[in-house]
Amino acid sequence: MRITEILADTLSTGPTIVRVVSDEGIVGLSELGWQDSAIFRAHLDRVIRPQLVGHDPLQPGRLWERLVAGTPELPYPTTTSFAGVIDIALWDLLGKAAGLPIHALLGGAARTEISLYWSVGAGFAKTPDQMVSDVLRGRDQGFGAFKIRMDWGPLRSDVDPAKDLEMARQVRAAVGEETWLGFDANRGYTVGTAIRQGRVLEELGIAHFEEPISEHDMAGLAEVCRALDVPVSTGEQLRDRWAFRDLIELANPDILQPDILDAGGISEVVRIFQLAEVHAKPAMPHSPAAGILSVASMHAYATLPGGVQPHEYSVEYGPAPERIAELFVEPVLPEGGTYRLSDRPGLGLTLDERVFDRLRGV
Repeated sequence: MRITEILADTLSTGPTIVRVVSDEGIVGLSELGWQDSAIFRAHLDRVIRPQLVGHDPLQPGRLWERLVAGTPELPYPTTTSFAGVIDIALWDLLGKAAGLPIHALLGGAARTEISLYWSVGAGFAKTPDQMVSDVLRGRDQGFGAFKIRMDWGPLRSDVDPAKDLEMARQVRAAVGEETWLGFDANRGYTVGTAIRQGRVLEELGIAHFEEPISEHDMAGLAEVCRALDVPVSTGEQLRDRWAFRDLIELANPDILQPDILDAGGISEVVRIFQLAEVHAKPAMPHSPAAGILSVASMHAYATLPGGVQPHEYSVEYGPAPERIAELFVEPVLPEGGTYRLSDRPGLGLTLDERVFDRLRGV
């Protein structure tokens, strides 16, 4: 089997669907996510197609190396994010060729029902009342675990920590003391502020304190982790297993959070999960958007024996859930805060060709 073409179609609803096509007619699916489609197409033309067309698609690990490291004849690597897009499609194609779901190809699922948490952001722009209302929309849909995100970013440090804590207090009161509730600063605090905030979050029984400071400040993160009892989580900004190795050695956070795209796809996320196991670190993937990327993330996560933390889920990225659902023949959305992985080949997803053609303007 050989790769004959790699296609990227941006739909009128927003997402860019990527397809790896083989000479036997088997097609692997992926999605660009939040990456820029114009930049991706430039990489596709200049790096990805020249590296992959004509090669065996049933070797995703070897093709990952070609993309990320380059080759003597084409010494131009692409990013781990773009390699991750292709890697997901290759695993989907491999599963379809083998007649097996991806979680089976990876060694077997420890669980096929994945609990999700309802993730709500833009805390910087909301009042506490607005955040409570948005969280309770998730509870009305059957979710029993939640996370609130401040979405500050590393360049707006310590803007309004008092409001952030008031938001956490009101959401905690609304969902109850025993409910799983995470808090994401999105790299928005300095070290001292993160420690002060974290001590209050401990009192509130927060399940995890995500990205308290910039991902670039490993020494500061280590100080925050040492000072707090609340589990500190981070990693969605990191690109590969070596970055996660350094994260563990230099900062030693409690929970690792690789992103299925930015970390490099299924091939690399599985390696990061293995690294987490070796260091006795829980993993809790960052891949919130419903659709192909979230399903790919859950296939990998399902194989992690200790993967008992809920997986992130948000309706704030991309098209509305009903627009995502209509694109596929099979169910792609969770029910009651749980996603049930199927035993269908690959990702277990098939594009509805009529909807797909309509949305790409064919």
